[in-house]
Amino acid sequence: MATIIQLPKSTRNTGGPQRKKPEEPAIRCILMVRLAFAALPFWRRLAVPGRYTLFHLHQVIQVIMGWDDSAAHQFMVGKILYRTYANRPLRLDESQYDERQARLQSLLERMRFIFQYFYEAGNAWECAIELEEAEELPPGAPPTPAVVLAGQGKFPDAELADVYAWSAGAAERPELAAVLTAAEIAAVNERLRQL
Repeated sequence: MATIIQLPKSTRNTGGPQRKKPEEPAIRCILMVRLAFAALPFWRRLAVPGRYTLFHLHQVIQVIMGWDDSAAHQFMVGKILYRTYANRPLRLDESQYDERQARLQSLLERMRFIFQYFYEAGNAWECAIELEEAEELPPGAPPTPAVVLAGQGKFPDAELADVYAWSAGAAERPELAAVLTAAEIAAVNERLRQL
């Protein structure tokens, strides 16, 4: 027969207040986003809050690259693929994870290994992303939106099939490989504030 042991009141779980998990420090990530396989330089340097998820970063990349979010995308961070799964739970055996759950500040170590963004992968749009700096912000610092700090390379108004078409066009039109002006950066940052 089993014996029941009474615990003293001081060690019982009384349902009282639980300890709060310490808050993660606020982080700001400085990222370099480069259009992979471009014949001429095409890049954007940006500051992004570490609290952003990969899905938020996807929205930022769409704005800074001038894309219209009309095709599938995914991230590779470390050796793991992240994407959005609409109305479908993940299976345990999948090596792909939901980008809406992955915060940048929790992926810092993996981002230093491999960090890529694929958009319309069949049409060869790929961005290599480099984490240049992860800066801890002072406690109580107000949240800031993502901002473009600098950039080079522009898309023409015409629809392009892939990076190779852009490279061919940029070779014929040197203005497409120009550094972004302060006015162009300000216009992109205004669009980012509206996200």
